[in-house]
Amino acid sequence: MAKHILSDSQIIDLMNFDISDDDLDCSDVEFDLNDVMKHIDDDTTPLVFQDEYQELQQHVNPPDLEVQNENLDINNLPIFIDDDLILDVNIDDNLIPDVNNDDNLIHNVNNGIQKNINKPITFTTNELKQYIGITIFTSIVQIANVRKYWSSRVGYPPIKCTMGQKRFEQIKSIIHFNDNDTALPRNHEDHDRCHKLRPIFDHLNKQFSSIPLERDLAIDEQLCATKARSYLKQYLPLKPHKWGYKFFVLCSSKGYAYNFELYTGQENFEKFRLNTEPDLMASANVVVRLSRIIPENKNHRLYFDNYYTTIPLVQYMAKKGILTLGTVRRNRIPNCKFPSEKIMLKEPRGTSYEYLTVFNSVPITSVIWKDNKLVTLLSSYCGILPEMSINRFDKKSKRNMEVKCPSIIKEYNRHMGGVDLLDSLIGRYKIKIRTKKWYMRVWYHLIDISIVNAWLLYRRVENENGRVPKLSLFDFRTEVAFSLTTSVSTPKRGRPSNEEREQIKIPKKHTHSITPEDIRRDGLHHWPEYKETRQRCKYEKCGKLTQCTCTKCKTSSS
Repeated sequence: MAKHILSDSQIIDLMNFDISDDDLDCSDVEFDLNDVMKHIDDDTTPLVFQDEYQELQQHVNPPDLEVQNENLDINNLPIFIDDDLILDVNIDDNLIPDVNNDDNLIHNVNNGIQKNINKPITFTTNELKQYIGITIFTSIVQIANVRKYWSSRVGYPPIKCTMGQKRFEQIKSIIHFNDNDTALPRNHEDHDRCHKLRPIFDHLNKQFSSIPLERDLAIDEQLCATKARSYLKQYLPLKPHKWGYKFFVLCSSKGYAYNFELYTGQENFEKFRLNTEPDLMASANVVVRLSRIIPENKNHRLYFDNYYTTIPLVQYMAKKGILTLGTVRRNRIPNCKFPSEKIMLKEPRGTSYEYLTVFNSVPITSVIWKDNKLVTLLSSYCGILPEMSINRFDKKSKRNMEVKCPSIIKEYNRHMGGVDLLDSLIGRYKIKIRTKKWYMRVWYHLIDISIVNAWLLYRRVENENGRVPKLSLFDFRTEVAFSLTTSVSTPKRGRPSNEEREQIKIPKKHTHSITPEDIRRDGLHHWPEYKETRQRCKYEKCGKLTQCTCTKCKTSSS
């Protein structure tokens, strides 16, 4: 059977997002309707009917404008898991770097987490990189019991050759990301519930947001699944994983995460709000905080669901020059002139109504459309026109039929799935190391986000240079893990086992070196070693035989 690539429109039609009841599972806090409506004065919020429709339609449906953002500087791309992040990890409960040691040895001097005060635990930054590389390997080759990676029967050689099991568990037991001595007690007014991970949050958000933003952005919630006991854990009954830590993420339509925050219940406090930001209630304030990194008056478009959408939020973002579109709950629209649900359910499929209003000099359109269910949307730039036709399956007649679809529905479906795409990419190869510490589970989740972001950035660079990306997400994670674990060769103690001797005796066919380019050219611990047998030189322009091999790359060269 011949294979063919689906177009974007075909993929959208196949996905067929049901946006009528989206994300009701995130409503862990019920808001009083009076609190939402207090920002809207019914007397000063007129509704515009059909006779005034043409006058405001040109403001609601502006021509497509190009985003005036900066070009992506290929020579100055950020590194997410870099030395600064490693140094943040090295702050662990007073983990102090020994500046007199060339190996950057780390000493843990806090007696509160030592099992034996007389034997302080030390490790190097290179060991910490190897530890991160091993955690990435566990997402590629998944075994239920982590200790089985070092098993003689089912073990994974790249992990076994990098670090011993006891050393891995030792680093895992003491690793921290902030100084606990600086943490304020819970009854203090400035207590930070994310104190243990605050340096990591700040560093990653800074690195993620350093990439120029795309035109279409979406805000949605993301769940970091866990079964650990923590007061930060949320229950979302309609999610695949019902228990976990809830993140609010600002993503592009292609899944790149620019900004995120962990829900702790403290974000909406007045002390965390800027002086120029109004209080639009808890759900809308999430959009206000995450959109701080979006440049004003640059024609960016922001999408969100009915958990966040309110008329004051759309008006506030429009004042900043950011166009918005989102589904909305009907009780958040004052003076709502839409037909009642009973009347709409009797209408034929594809029926839609549109009304326009002006709120604080900002034209806003509201649209209701009947598909399988009723969908209500609110926007500051898009409406029904131009109306399109889509195919839907009718259960009564048991055949496909054409249904009218407003342009605002197509626009929402095309750009709202960025966070869902990010979740899909993370779920393919996910770090599933079990832990009782809540911050360790979040730490593994942040590593997954960083790798997916790096892979999407790699694809973006390749496409902008007219090249086809060659590395899949699996291959990319493998390269990152291999680069971290082999950054410094770890000498093995003792004689080689019988299995290793047998592997050495197995003749291998001539192949080119599979060592990553950054490992080959890092200039660290590449020492020549002469063997009795000669091998073919791995240099592409040389085909001679040589006895010289590299102790780190395990390749021959003349």
